[in-house]
Amino acid sequence: MTKSNTKQVAFQAPEGFAEMAPKAQVSAVAAWVAANPTAKVEAINIAEGGLPTYLRNDSGKRADINRLMVSGISLAKYLPISRKLGGGYTDIVAGLNGGYSRSASGYGTPHFRLVA
Repeated sequence: MTKSNTKQVAFQAPEGFAEMAPKAQVSAVAAWVAANPTAKVEAINIAEGGLPTYLRNDSGKRADINRLMVSGISLAKYLPISRKLGGGYTDIVAGLNGGYSRSASGYGTPHFRLVA
């Protein structure tokens, strides 16, 4: 009988990730997702059914997209659904950075992590 070693691999943002240009952030996340096709989104310090604090409204496309991420959906399912809603990697990057804008009060505090 062989033991299965299932080691979780989490996305590790490169140094200076929060200061990178948005396109570079998206490229870094997209490369990791391509290398880890079974990855999932995990919420950090968000109650079940809750939303990240960086969202101003609890309705609209951004709220719907973030609800998908809070649910712990796999990225393979998340990306096509979020793209239909007008989102995608930009929303993942926002969750990893703690907001869509560097001027957001919670920017730099991640609300999600990616785990394979």
